Amino acid sequence: MRIFVTGGTGVVGQPTIRLLVARGHETLALARDETRAQILREAGATPCVGDLFDEKFIRAATRGADSILHLATAFPQKAAPGAKDWALNDRLRLEGTRNLLNAAQKQTLHSFVLFGVAFLYGDTRGAWKREDDPLPRNITRPLQSAVEMERHALADYQAYETPVVILRAASLYGAAAYHTRALLHALQHRRLPIIGSGNQYWHWLYVDDMARACVLAAEHPAPGEIFNVADDWAFHAADGLNYIAAQLNAPAPFKMTTPLARALIGNAAFLAQSARYRTDKIKKMLGWAPKYPTYREGLAEILRVMGQR
Repeated sequence: MRIFVTGGTGVVGQPTIRLLVARGHETLALARDETRAQILREAGATPCVGDLFDEKFIRAATRGADSILHLATAFPQKAAPGAKDWALNDRLRLEGTRNLLNAAQKQTLHSFVLFGVAFLYGDTRGAWKREDDPLPRNITRPLQSAVEMERHALADYQAYETPVVILRAASLYGAAAYHTRALLHALQHRRLPIIGSGNQYWHWLYVDDMARACVLAAEHPAPGEIFNVADDWAFHAADGLNYIAAQLNAPAPFKMTTPLARALIGNAAFLAQSARYRTDKIKKMLGWAPKYPTYREGLAEILRVMGQR
């Protein structure tokens, strides 16, 4: 297939590009500048240098595509991001998605894949969440644009039969991911505490497994469907942090009460959340299964990759 990708130089985009090329797809990828274009060329994709916010350019760039994969994100790379830090990510989710949806109306697509987030379910207090469970009313500020992105896409599916598929990813991690490197660095220097009891559930997803989900969703259309994407083991935060620290030969993390953590740590509310996601649907409908079924296999791969650098 001829597949157009946004966010092709990101932590999910790069393994997705490599997999698309390996599977024989003609892969075109948006690049903001020549530096990113060269990264895409080296991965085997054909770069389209331009601006996602230029609707005319996007119409031309996507013309003749069989599938569109919208993987572009701009997650803030800081501990306590404010509203301004989320502005570009919001624009990618809203204006960028709108431009791609408008372009999709002008052609017949096989699939239109959106990179969503399972964080939309919020703090489930450890309850398992399926795709048809209602979202909470009090969506946090950084996630409001993700909700709107989904709504706009599903509205276009209803109105224009755009073959939209939404992938709600669990907490992504990988050797190239900023937040993964920050977590490892904090544990190595004993700066990341276990918050509260440590019994809150964290559910992760290795970036390469998200890439496989993106490719399968492009190849096997499921118009109008939403899929949770997560590995096979939701783990207690205390168990995970202690295990990772041990693998790093770092001291065991200290404990901190939730109120104190909220006062001292910018992302404490996120770290204190507890959530688990059912993935039966994507396994059954798309034949997806994680190569890294637990964070332990993923961590071993990260340490292997980092050791080669």
